Amino acid sequence: MCHWNTVNWNCIIRKETLEEKISEEEKHALSRLQKELSEQKKVELLFTDADLEKDITFFLSGHHVKPEECMLLATEPEEVAWAKKDADADSDSDQLTIIGYEVPDFSKQMPLSNVDMLLLGLEEVDTEFLLRTFQRKHHLPWRILETKRCYLREITLDDMDDLFDLYNKKGITDYIEPLYERQEEEEYQRAYIENMYGYYGYGMWLVREKDTHRLIGRAGIDYRMLGEEEIIEMGYVIAPEYQRQGYAYEVCQAIMAWVKNNLEFRRIDCLVEPGNEASLGLLHKLGFQETEKIKQDGKIFRHFWYFYP
Repeated sequence: MCHWNTVNWNCIIRKETLEEKISEEEKHALSRLQKELSEQKKVELLFTDADLEKDITFFLSGHHVKPEECMLLATEPEEVAWAKKDADADSDSDQLTIIGYEVPDFSKQMPLSNVDMLLLGLEEVDTEFLLRTFQRKHHLPWRILETKRCYLREITLDDMDDLFDLYNKKGITDYIEPLYERQEEEEYQRAYIENMYGYYGYGMWLVREKDTHRLIGRAGIDYRMLGEEEIIEMGYVIAPEYQRQGYAYEVCQAIMAWVKNNLEFRRIDCLVEPGNEASLGLLHKLGFQETEKIKQDGKIFRHFWYFYP
């Protein structure tokens, strides 16, 4: 679930130059997208035939917004070139977010290297997709899902203090790997954010309490190879003071539902050390079935899996 009021962004669509190029089906998709954006007050339609620089300069000054708060749906390479012309090659912080829409049967091909996202159609595009493209551009964490008492979102380097506080609690690292030293852990998390979140769109997330925003655990999905098989493994840890209150069950149920609705995997795996009685009980309650034990990283694990009906 996205909280629109926490991110200030605007989408700019040059409607006339776009509509003259697309099919009737795409026009319907565009109208639906415009309606969604308008309901969130996130769209500005530019109807003039003036040049792009005049259009956008007028919009920015009239609405008192900065370029980095805006997203441009570009349909021509010239639009992309203009939006990039003053950009620092080593920084994207002051740029428009650019979504290139490669119009079918249109002679001009969109430059892949200069857009933040390339669309081949509008049917599957919605406001959440646009928001998340904007967030990824500006290194803002995605808020993945909510439960009755918690929300799960991606980690940032600003969360390091909270993360170390969590892992220093008694019993937390009994069955999970401890963190690295601070500098090494920050380097690891920086690479994880870029490569795991950026490529797969999922990973291990922070679990925060809704009312207090306090970090109470970590949970999520990791991609891994199990022998020669590609799997996704669910992991979870809850702070000691929040254990035995149903938080792990609540969070894991929500993650399982998220996987079903968002990923193509039809199975979730969990690897549990034999002495971890709390996790063993939780997996049985969630409907996981035990299969053969496996050896991983020099340890023997009990292997559980859950198949979606």
